[in-house]
Amino acid sequence: MSQLTLPAKLENLDSMIKFIMDEADALGFDKKNKFHIRLSAEEILVNIINYAYPKNTGDIRITLNPKEKESLEIEIVDWGFAFNPLLREEPKTCLPLEEREIGGLGVFLTRKVMDDVRYRRDGDCNIMTLTKKIAP
Repeated sequence: MSQLTLPAKLENLDSMIKFIMDEADALGFDKKNKFHIRLSAEEILVNIINYAYPKNTGDIRITLNPKEKESLEIEIVDWGFAFNPLLREEPKTCLPLEEREIGGLGVFLTRKVMDDVRYRRDGDCNIMTLTKKIAP
């Protein structure tokens, strides 16, 4: 298990993604699954950076829990206001683009490409857990 904590600022996004992707590389994920991990992590991290701390600054803590030859669990924690993005209504992807509401597509995609996506509130923490299995 390894951990990284950085201020929730856009200039730290590359470092956060590199931290996650270095572990995905070490575990031997294929190109497609690495893309899914990157897309999902980036979506969650950007949402936290943009919305978790509207009146002040705060941190993001990323904990990686690799299960060799099985999966990678990515736990992303923030101390912003309580918000469960998994409760949002799924976007109506069958509608033409001009009729769709803005937002929500990133979390929708995350739920589609990751093997497990969970949210929980623990005290003053939002905790998102993303899990991707290593393809045989």
